[in-house]
Amino acid sequence: MNSNQIFPLSSWCVFQGIRNHMGECGELRSLRFTWQRPAKAASSEENFLYGTFVQLLGLARELADAGLKKLHVEKESGRNNLFALAAFDSGVVAEFELNETLPDSMPDTFFIKANFTHGHLTNQPLVGHFNEEGSVFADESGLRQFTVDSCDPEIAGSMLENVMTLCRLKGTPEMSGWEQLAEAVGKAVGQ
Repeated sequence: MNSNQIFPLSSWCVFQGIRNHMGECGELRSLRFTWQRPAKAASSEENFLYGTFVQLLGLARELADAGLKKLHVEKESGRNNLFALAAFDSGVVAEFELNETLPDSMPDTFFIKANFTHGHLTNQPLVGHFNEEGSVFADESGLRQFTVDSCDPEIAGSMLENVMTLCRLKGTPEMSGWEQLAEAVGKAVGQ
């Protein structure tokens, strides 16, 4: 895919596949769109917002089969990097993660995940760096994947421990305040 030009994402085979199998897994509940590219492949900011993002929002509206009820967008100023949540009149909620500022060592990543009452349809891999096989760290010097040898959490270590180790290796300050964040999440979910 080339997002440097406006093209119809409605012809995207992943979207077509999900649309063609609607109803087979029950009622649609939520959607997640992931659009990530290295900075070297970034489109103009105008195309990023009004080409790529508007088209992805349109795909969500079509799958939700309802009008847009509410939209919240957090965009990094001057960069093609945003997170958005959209609610539709049908009760479907869509999450968007669009980022065209990845290190040049990273590959393009385009996913749609459609969650239904009895399953989901997606082109996101079931194994790999998105799940149990480990963590990914990428910068301009390259892409490194850290794979755990054991599924035992006490032996394998956690994602947070892996990230903190990477911060130490890169000479950046360790993350702090995790306890306060965990407390805030607990309050938000009533625990």
